[in-house]
Amino acid sequence: MAALSGDRKLALERLQTESKMDVSAELLTARAAYFEALDTGEDVLNKKFTYAWCLIHLKTRDDVLTGISLLRELSEHKAVQREALFYMANAQYKIEHYDEARVALKQLLALDPTNRPALDLKAQIEHVLKKEGAIGLAFLSAAGAVAVAVGAALLKSRAR
Repeated sequence: MAALSGDRKLALERLQTESKMDVSAELLTARAAYFEALDTGEDVLNKKFTYAWCLIHLKTRDDVLTGISLLRELSEHKAVQREALFYMANAQYKIEHYDEARVALKQLLALDPTNRPALDLKAQIEHVLKKEGAIGLAFLSAAGAVAVAVGAALLKSRAR
């Protein structure tokens, strides 16, 4: 395997580290704090962010999607916009919604063009999309070759 570029290597290391974290205890605390903040109106943005962060680090797709939804809402607030966009892109990457991850990164990089983690994640997504494109093209080429071979065999058998 070819050596990873610096950007891709950093992005992969971050994603692998975060995927190994056990956030189950934090999730319970964050959920309770978020719902309490909704009742009291105190520090709702930060509590919502913490809850969303915990959700996107879980294994189940539904939890990740819920976290993405909360982060999407948070991305409209200047105070947490950059962080919300970055973690939303991370979560979209995790569930293989690459185009949506790219949209979030584009918004983030419009705000902060030198954001290193965002640039690293963007490089990783571009690599994955290139790789998937090459695999898809190879699959279509192979399917086309099989179709031509079957067609030729049918024509040959009709000619007899």
